[in-house]
This record gives sequence, structure tokens and C-alpha cells, in this order.
Amino acid sequence: MPAARLLPLFLLLMGAARADVGMTLSLQSDARERGQSYSDNQPGAQLGLGWDGTGGWYAGLSLTHVRFDATRRGRWWRAYGGRVITLRPGLDAEAGLVLHRYERLSRYDHAEAFAGLLGEGWQLRLHGAPNHYGSGQRSVYLEANMRWPATAPLAWLAHAGVLHATGNSRWGRPRNADGPTRADLRAGGSWQLGEAVEVQAAWVWASRGGPVMGAAATRRSTAQLTLSAAF
Repeated sequence: MPAARLLPLFLLLMGAARADVGMTLSLQSDARERGQSYSDNQPGAQLGLGWDGTGGWYAGLSLTHVRFDATRRGRWWRAYGGRVITLRPGLDAEAGLVLHRYERLSRYDHAEAFAGLLGEGWQLRLHGAPNHYGSGQRSVYLEANMRWPATAPLAWLAHAGVLHATGNSRWGRPRNADGPTRADLRAGGSWQLGEAVEVQAAWVWASRGGPVMGAAATRRSTAQLTLSAAF
């Protein structure tokens, strides 16, 4: 299905279901995904729609603009859905699927499945993609996210992830000389402004190596400022 048709379909499904619907807008000084910049080390914005249904089901759709370099740029649509199941008080399990579609950059289209555990202030997820960024490589990504309160309305944030790929890229590029694995870290703080607005300041770092991605000349480390508003 073309990416542009995902939005009306998503809105139709949400309108037909009895559930909570919300929208978010995020502005970043350097828009990054798993340590790699998809805004060519420049500011970026993302608009998201989220739907929380009954029985732990949820779905969402996000739209942003990617700038891998001066010539590779376009809209990036992400549609996701999944389910959260309570294992015991304070511990949940989840599983779902994410579809990535890039307008004018369809060579990067791909899908990935994920599963994880969710606790109070922490998340652990494993992602798997059979066709990483359309390269033909298989990849797995393991991430841990933590958030713990400081003096209200402040909180500390931490993220650690490891991306590993197998197979050769169909784009004809050689294997990365630094190996098939890349790690990324993010650490910082959050300031909550009321119930709907949050400001985050963090340091982001990514190692060398790993599979081919769309990002080109990404800085290995940078400071990142994020402003998010929920509606």
C-alpha cells in the first residue's frame, strides 16, 4: 500500500473503535534513530497519532521528513501495531510489527517485528528485520530504556542499544570494515512542563560498524534537545 494511503486508513480504523486517540508533535535539534542521524545532523520534526484500544491493543502512525544527504530526502511514514499483556503487577509483555515507508526513497522500505518486557521505569525490547533498510541484510536490535524520577518535575533518562546484521547488502557495498555490530547510547534528563509538554536534553553516541543504513555522514556523538507536546 502506498505510504500516503496509510493515514486515512488509520483514521478510519480509529474512528470505528472505542478507544483513546492522541496526537504528539516532537521537535529535535538533531533527529536520530538508533544513534544515526536521519536529518543530516540538522533539526527535524515528527508528527504522530496513537490509538490505545481495549485488551491491551494499540496502534500508531508517524510522519517525519528524512534528509540522508543533499539528494536523498523525502517523507518517512511509520505505521505500527501491537499488544501489551500483563504478566504480573508491575511487569508487562508486548509484541508488535512496524512498517517503514519512504516516499521517493522506496529502496529503504522495510518491516520489522518486536517483542519486549515493560516494567516500572524500564523497557527491554528486541527488534528483528529480515530486510534491513531494504538492503537484503537481516538484522536484530536489542535496546534497554530507563527513566527514573529526580526532583519533580525532573527525571533522568538512559538508553542503550546494540544493532547486529548478517548477510551481504544487495546495494553492492562491501561489509563494514569495523564489523557487523554497532552500539548506541543516550543519556540525559527530562523536564515536564504541565501534563502535555516535555523538554529533554541528552548526549547521544554511536560506535562505528554495523549494517548499512540510509544515514550518511552522521556525527558519532552530539548533544540533542527535544521538545514534545501531546494533544
